[in-house]
Amino acid sequence: MQNIEIMFHDGMLGPKATLLALSSLTTGNLNSKLKQGTKPFRIEDVLPSTYDYIHPPLTSEEQKRLVSQQLLAFMSQAPGADKALNGIRSK
Repeated sequence: MQNIEIMFHDGMLGPKATLLALSSLTTGNLNSKLKQGTKPFRIEDVLPSTYDYIHPPLTSEEQKRLVSQQLLAFMSQAPGADKALNGIRSK
Protein backbone atom coordinates (compact mmCIF):
# COMPACT_ATOMS: atom_id res chain seq x y z
CA MET A 1 0.00 0.00 0.00
CA GLN A 2 2.84 2.36 0.80
CA ASN A 3 4.36 1.78 -2.65
CA ILE A 4 1.07 2.72 -4.28
CA GLU A 5 0.93 5.93 -2.27
CA ILE A 6 4.50 6.81 -3.26
CA MET A 7 3.80 6.12 -6.94
CA PHE A 8 0.65 8.28 -6.78
CA HIS A 9 2.50 11.19 -5.18
CA ASP A 10 5.32 10.86 -7.70
CA GLY A 11 2.79 11.09 -10.54
CA MET A 12 3.30 7.56 -11.85
CA LEU A 13 -0.32 6.59 -11.16
CA GLY A 14 -3.35 8.50 -12.36
CA PRO A 15 -6.88 8.31 -10.96
CA LYS A 16 -7.91 5.33 -13.12
CA ALA A 17 -4.75 3.37 -12.34
CA THR A 18 -5.20 4.13 -8.64
CA LEU A 19 -8.80 2.89 -8.70
CA LEU A 20 -7.73 -0.32 -10.44
CA ALA A 21 -4.92 -0.94 -7.97
CA LEU A 22 -7.05 -0.20 -4.91
CA SER A 23 -9.96 -2.29 -6.15
CA SER A 24 -7.66 -5.24 -6.83
CA LEU A 25 -6.10 -4.97 -3.39
CA THR A 26 -9.47 -4.58 -1.69
CA THR A 27 -11.20 -7.44 -3.49
CA GLY A 28 -8.17 -9.70 -2.95
CA ASN A 29 -8.10 -8.87 0.74
CA LEU A 30 -11.85 -9.39 1.18
CA ASN A 31 -11.90 -12.61 -0.87
CA SER A 32 -9.03 -14.07 1.15
CA LYS A 33 -11.19 -13.87 4.28
CA LEU A 34 -14.27 -15.58 2.78
CA LYS A 35 -15.37 -19.09 3.59
CA GLN A 36 -15.39 -21.79 0.91
CA GLY A 37 -18.45 -21.64 -1.35
CA THR A 38 -19.20 -17.98 -0.64
CA LYS A 39 -19.73 -15.63 -3.59
CA PRO A 40 -16.49 -13.68 -4.12
CA PHE A 41 -16.36 -9.90 -4.17
CA ARG A 42 -15.90 -8.20 -7.55
CA ILE A 43 -14.81 -4.69 -8.48
CA GLU A 44 -18.40 -3.55 -8.99
CA ASP A 45 -19.22 -4.72 -5.46
CA VAL A 46 -16.34 -2.78 -3.91
CA LEU A 47 -16.44 0.41 -6.02
CA PRO A 48 -19.91 0.55 -7.57
CA SER A 49 -19.86 4.28 -8.31
CA THR A 50 -16.59 4.10 -10.25
CA TYR A 51 -17.12 0.79 -12.06
CA ASP A 52 -18.46 2.50 -15.21
CA TYR A 53 -15.39 4.74 -15.26
CA ILE A 54 -13.02 1.77 -15.08
CA HIS A 55 -15.04 -0.40 -17.52
CA PRO A 56 -17.19 1.87 -19.71
CA PRO A 57 -20.48 0.32 -20.86
CA LEU A 58 -20.78 -0.85 -24.48
CA THR A 59 -22.46 1.38 -27.04
CA SER A 60 -25.63 0.13 -28.69
CA GLU A 61 -23.71 -0.79 -31.87
CA GLU A 62 -21.10 -2.71 -29.86
CA GLN A 63 -23.88 -4.55 -28.02
CA LYS A 64 -25.56 -5.51 -31.32
CA ARG A 65 -22.23 -6.71 -32.75
CA LEU A 66 -21.54 -8.76 -29.61
CA VAL A 67 -25.00 -10.37 -29.75
CA SER A 68 -24.47 -11.24 -33.43
CA GLN A 69 -21.08 -12.79 -32.72
CA GLN A 70 -22.48 -14.82 -29.82
CA LEU A 71 -25.40 -16.02 -31.97
CA LEU A 72 -23.07 -17.10 -34.78
CA ALA A 73 -20.86 -18.91 -32.28
CA PHE A 74 -23.91 -20.72 -30.86
CA MET A 75 -25.21 -21.64 -34.32
CA SER A 76 -21.82 -22.94 -35.43
CA GLN A 77 -21.99 -25.64 -32.74
CA ALA A 78 -24.85 -27.45 -34.50
CA PRO A 79 -24.04 -30.49 -36.64
CA GLY A 80 -23.56 -29.50 -40.30
CA ALA A 81 -23.42 -25.82 -39.43
CA ASP A 82 -20.34 -25.15 -41.56
CA LYS A 83 -22.27 -25.63 -44.79
CA ALA A 84 -25.29 -23.61 -43.63
CA LEU A 85 -23.28 -20.69 -42.19
CA ASN A 86 -20.92 -20.20 -45.14
CA GLY A 87 -23.30 -17.73 -46.76
CA ILE A 88 -23.80 -15.78 -43.54
CA ARG A 89 -20.09 -15.48 -42.76
CA SER A 90 -19.17 -14.27 -46.25
CA LYS A 91 -21.52 -11.25 -46.02
